[in-house]
Amino acid sequence: MAATAPDPRLNRTLELAGSGDETAWRLLVESYARRVFGLVLGHCGDRELAEEITQATFVQVVSHIGRYKEQGKFEPWLFRIALNRLRDEMRRRKRQAQSVDMSAARGEDASAWAGMEGQVVAGRSAESADPLDRVSRDEEIAFLKEAIAQLPPADQEILRLRHTAGLGFAEIAQVLDQPLGTVLARGHRALAKLRKLLEERLGQQSG
Repeated sequence: MAATAPDPRLNRTLELAGSGDETAWRLLVESYARRVFGLVLGHCGDRELAEEITQATFVQVVSHIGRYKEQGKFEPWLFRIALNRLRDEMRRRKRQAQSVDMSAARGEDASAWAGMEGQVVAGRSAESADPLDRVSRDEEIAFLKEAIAQLPPADQEILRLRHTAGLGFAEIAQVLDQPLGTVLARGHRALAKLRKLLEERLGQQSG
């Protein structure tokens, strides 16, 4: 699997952050915290837990960044840490028989869903009328959230990595430790399922 090309500026920032430079560390947090939070929130639907996991992720990163050497793989490494922290916490809560709200958070950033919306609409037949033309922007986002919640967890994960975390498919393959071809096929199938669910829901609304 081909690694993402190293970004010299990011590598330099990582080097400085690893040596204790507070400005470099602050830049890393400002650049990635929102995406980490969005990814975790999309999985758990709990803003408080998402904030907790985001903080824990960067605590783990700062404790290991001095030894980080894999150029071009920082984003997959970061998001893998976040997902692992979330899974560990969810298992801990399950063992303690605590209830965790898994519904989509109302305050989730709409821009991530807007990007996914473009992917869904792009796959429609050019000859067919676009049902999204008949609904408002808020309704579109609501439909997308509801449709996403109906997908299997594995499909939700790959779509959120792509559209909430903003990772490319090569980076997603690194996060999930799967071949790129497998990830591309999974992403295509997940979008197809999402498109079908969305069209069915919009059809019910207009019927």
